[in-house]
Amino acid sequence: MPAFKPIEIRGYQHTKYWFDDGSVIVTIPTLSNGDLQEGTVLFKLHSSLLARHSTYFSRVLDGPATDRVELDNHLGSCIRTVTVPPALDVRVEDFVSLLEHLYHDTPLSSKAPFTHVASILRVSSPAQLDFSRLHELVRGYLEVMFPSGPVPFTHPDHLEEALALTTEYKIESIRKGIYYSLVTTTDFEAEEVGGEEVANRDNNLAVGQDGIAEDSKTRHTVLSPADVERCGKLMAGIVDHFTPILFTPPTTPHMACTDVFADKWMSLVIQSAISNGGVYKPLETLECIKQLDWAAEGLCPACVREKREEWTGEQVVVWEKMDCWLG
Repeated sequence: MPAFKPIEIRGYQHTKYWFDDGSVIVTIPTLSNGDLQEGTVLFKLHSSLLARHSTYFSRVLDGPATDRVELDNHLGSCIRTVTVPPALDVRVEDFVSLLEHLYHDTPLSSKAPFTHVASILRVSSPAQLDFSRLHELVRGYLEVMFPSGPVPFTHPDHLEEALALTTEYKIESIRKGIYYSLVTTTDFEAEEVGGEEVANRDNNLAVGQDGIAEDSKTRHTVLSPADVERCGKLMAGIVDHFTPILFTPPTTPHMACTDVFADKWMSLVIQSAISNGGVYKPLETLECIKQLDWAAEGLCPACVREKREEWTGEQVVVWEKMDCWLG
């Protein structure tokens, strides 16, 4: 074994992930928006577990054993240390989420909290600690958490952060659905504020982890100007395309059925869409129209089938046109 000189490390010992039988001390500098803060958190872990799953730890732990620390409570004994470089932007809370999975303390699945999945996605990425199999697994969970159209869907919170993650890790399959949710469920536009407030807000914005824009006071992910513009284009496209469809009663091959639409469309469809913002939610509004009991209103069975097929087809058209509207 190569000769080594014991070193001194200072930091805060993690209250949970400090195992008496651990074989390596991992030190994580505390970060805020990529800047070093005072203090380092220490973890005493099992090197074999880390090396088995992480390309980063496998490489580091197989390297020259020169950095070791002498333990105060084991006179004369030393233990290997690994200091995660600040350049990797590993957050303490993300590393804790990783350990919660590795030590089977917190279940990891598509039903886990978004923050837990996002933390593990970041820390397991090739740019950070490179747990390759785990990273692919978590990508799959994220895709399940954010379903896509053309049928209506519901997304969890944290849409801005989810969009940033899809950009950083090139998860294209769910990006369109997240944009749709941003447009239909959030106020993605910047608020109109005075000049001083704008200056203060801009000063608070910083490039955070992985180049994602964050508010330096709250550390909440915010939409980039490009994404705000893209959302605006999507909303404009939706309104331009869907407004004529929504406000024009359909026609049918049967005059009697066409008259039913003419009589009922305003009360059953238009008024409901106006009251619940359905003008901006074409997938949901079309689904609601499909679910109405048109037979009870007087439509013949053939026209009910035909129109429901048309409305389903229109959901597909809207979903496909979104690619163009997003640019």
